[in-house]
Order: sequence, then C-alpha cells, then structure tokens
Amino acid sequence: MKAIVREHFETELRKAKTAIAAKDYETAWTALQRAHILGQAYPLPHAFAHWEMLKLAWIQRDFKEIAGQILPTVLAIPLTWLFGRMRELRPGRVNVDDSKQRSIPEDLLEILNQ
Repeated sequence: MKAIVREHFETELRKAKTAIAAKDYETAWTALQRAHILGQAYPLPHAFAHWEMLKLAWIQRDFKEIAGQILPTVLAIPLTWLFGRMRELRPGRVNVDDSKQRSIPEDLLEILNQ
C-alpha cells in the first residue's frame, strides 16, 4: 500500500473509532466505507475494513449487516490477492446494491491515483 493511501486509510479508521465512541454511527459507517474504498486493492487493509464494519454492525445489532459482512471479512484476503486491482471499487456495506454504479468521492480517487 502506498504511503499516501495508508495515511488516509488510517485517518478514516480513526474517524470511525471516534464516531463510534460518540455513538455517531452514520459518521462511523461513512468513514469505514471510505477506508474500505482506500484499502480494497490490498488484502490485509481490505479484510480489516470489513472486520471493522462487522464490529460496528454488531454494536448496532444490525443482523442483516452482520450476516452480510461475515463472508466478505473471511474472503477479503484471498479474493483481493486474486482480483484486487481488477475489481470495481465498492463502499463495502450490505445495504448498497452491487449492481448499481457507485460514484467514488473525488478526493479518494485523487489519493488512489497518486
């Protein structure tokens, strides 16, 4: 992972932890989705982003999200090694329909393209 991407990935994770501590779950989900986008091409960060989403879903007792995060958390490392850079960027949440085109925030695209 490039240093600039890692820096922003870790910043988003810190934002999520701060938001969770404040029980601001909407902000936490946004930060975790941003971290997921940044880490999606890298096996360990990708898996870690899903793990953090799974933990947040557990805190919220969102059983649909929990069920939807288990498999991606387990498969993130092997699938990223196989397909990481060829995949379309996704926010990582269960409630987002994968068949729909998503716009990635411009600031994240700039970071990823550096």
